[in-house]
Amino acid sequence: MYQVLQPDGAVALPEVAQRYSPELLTRIYSEMAAGRALDRRVMALQRQGRMGTFAPMEGQEAVSVGSALALESEDWIFPSYREHSAVLGRGLPLEALLELYRGHGYANWDTRGLRIGLYTIPISTQLPHAVGQAYYGALSGDRNVTVAFFGDGATSASDFHSGMNFAGVWNLPVVFICSNNQYAISMPVSSQTGSQTLSQKAVAYGFEGIRVDGMDALAVHSTVAEAARKAREGGGPTLVEAVCYRFGPHATADDPGRYRSAEEERSWKALDPLIRMQAHLENLGAWDNQIEKEAVAEMEAAIDEVMARIEGRPPPPRSKTVTQVYERIPEALATQFRSSQEARDAEPVDLNSQLWRIGENTPPDPEPSERWNMAQALNAALGEAMERYPEAIILGEDVGRAGGVFRITEDLQVKYGAERVIDTPLCETGIVGAAIGMAIAGARPIVEIQFDGFVYNCFEQIATHLSRMRYRTQGGLDLPIVVRFPNGAGINAHEFHNESPEALFCHTPGLVVICPSTPTDAKGLLAAAIDSPDPVIFAEPKVLYRAGREPVPGGHYTIPIGRAATRRAGRDVTVVTYGGMVPVALRAAEQLESEVSVEVIDLRTLYPWDTAAVLSSVSRTGRLVVVQEPPHTAGMAAEISATVAEEAIYDLAAPVVRVTGFDAPLPPFAYESYGVLGTEDVIAGIMRTVAE
Repeated sequence: MYQVLQPDGAVALPEVAQRYSPELLTRIYSEMAAGRALDRRVMALQRQGRMGTFAPMEGQEAVSVGSALALESEDWIFPSYREHSAVLGRGLPLEALLELYRGHGYANWDTRGLRIGLYTIPISTQLPHAVGQAYYGALSGDRNVTVAFFGDGATSASDFHSGMNFAGVWNLPVVFICSNNQYAISMPVSSQTGSQTLSQKAVAYGFEGIRVDGMDALAVHSTVAEAARKAREGGGPTLVEAVCYRFGPHATADDPGRYRSAEEERSWKALDPLIRMQAHLENLGAWDNQIEKEAVAEMEAAIDEVMARIEGRPPPPRSKTVTQVYERIPEALATQFRSSQEARDAEPVDLNSQLWRIGENTPPDPEPSERWNMAQALNAALGEAMERYPEAIILGEDVGRAGGVFRITEDLQVKYGAERVIDTPLCETGIVGAAIGMAIAGARPIVEIQFDGFVYNCFEQIATHLSRMRYRTQGGLDLPIVVRFPNGAGINAHEFHNESPEALFCHTPGLVVICPSTPTDAKGLLAAAIDSPDPVIFAEPKVLYRAGREPVPGGHYTIPIGRAATRRAGRDVTVVTYGGMVPVALRAAEQLESEVSVEVIDLRTLYPWDTAAVLSSVSRTGRLVVVQEPPHTAGMAAEISATVAEEAIYDLAAPVVRVTGFDAPLPPFAYESYGVLGTEDVIAGIMRTVAE
């Protein structure tokens, strides 16, 4: 284990220790002392009920301070949730940190300006973000280094693997710093790994791992400085395992006495990083008792000043709960808020100026058109986006040389290069996580998930980071990312290649969800999705990729997100559907033409869906059938039915009918048709509502 200072302050490596001036040593000690004062003061405030749950770093100050001081001002850091000295040392206002622990979120946490990622509670999930940011930074030509902090418990998580593996494959300037404080809450490090050290894990990813004494600030500082130098010069990533000890609880709700002995704690406290640094300064004749007193007094005075300012501050308006989820507020979300205000007899809030104004359906300018199928139209939209946005990046499995398994990205790597059309490792959570980091750095990523069933692997990145980043930063950070995947059944594919998970994303606030049904719509909606400042889930019905051709405008155009299309006008029944079920519904309507006049509405956007179009149609026909391919329970059909029941029940001449898949997985492909909706199912649903 690499060590510069022994526990008693004696020098273990004179050639390293002599590089440090008394001034720098004093600064390191002062920042560690200030960090400990912060810990103790905030712990006291928490016990007074003035702070929420807090994760102290006492004992780990050498890791936080030593690492941060080893970096240059333009370098990035992605913290976990215990690197208080690091984020403050990098310029985060103390007020922003204290507001976070008072439950006010990430106010004044300027991620892009400060180059500091948000604290990350789901462990290790920030590692792919750091990797994506580093990738785009290197692509943009800067020489910055990215540091990702995490604990020993995080080395067991899947995103530890994805972050490390992507960084190694791409040879990125990333320094991974593991604070091995011996425990993941109550679980000792022996419960996390069978290897002798955590640093040796780096070998499997193709780069260096270094084990350092994490109670020795000079060991940490010199190691991180060297790793950063190497990374800056193209030498790739490094994993630094800083062996340390968390003196206090995991967080204020934890009792470490339940899993640690007093004897163990005493043995580690003898290695205190502050005592060690003080002894070294004393050995140099550079110690002054005022160093610690001034650092502690300054921190405590700063905390008192901030607390005096923020404790009397009125809470933000309640409307903030809805105004920062999307760039503009969807009408449905605004309606929910207005209803809640009325129920509480609260003052009405005018949200009109912030509403999402859905554009009208206007045809694209007449241009030469091609007879394209959906796959070709999507390919054209991607190519136009790569031209339109120099910051656009396509990434996914097999999207480059192979052009994707459905050839949607065919020839794009040839045209735009392997650095912008990236064949990634086979790890969906890493792909989406890296895209998030790229977007934080200023890119406009377009992700392809190879098959619908694989999107479950990256659902955590989508639900905890992609969808919430704007909300968590109170509107300060947008992620213009499109996640595309082939969706649904109908091609007799093997299991997990025929899923319809769109309802999961509709239920996840912060996402836009789109599912086109024609080549023209696919091209225009994908262009609109790529333009969107909000993250978009773009579900492409694989059964329609090559189902037919139609004239598609060759130039750039967009179709408004949130606007449904009436595919067939009718008088007697409204059928609402989307994606691969649109042709099925149209065939049913055609077969019933002599008996029933059926209006078919294609939602196109599933969130926010076009409530007005559906309600308007139902008000004319008086009957509603909703068709969806996925299982019956809690899908779009249920949502549409409930909305019509709430908003237009007196317009209905008969109960709403849902025509859906079973609440069961699709059968194996040899008899997939047993579980897939057909024209006869839709006809039966229409006739059922007509018979009422």
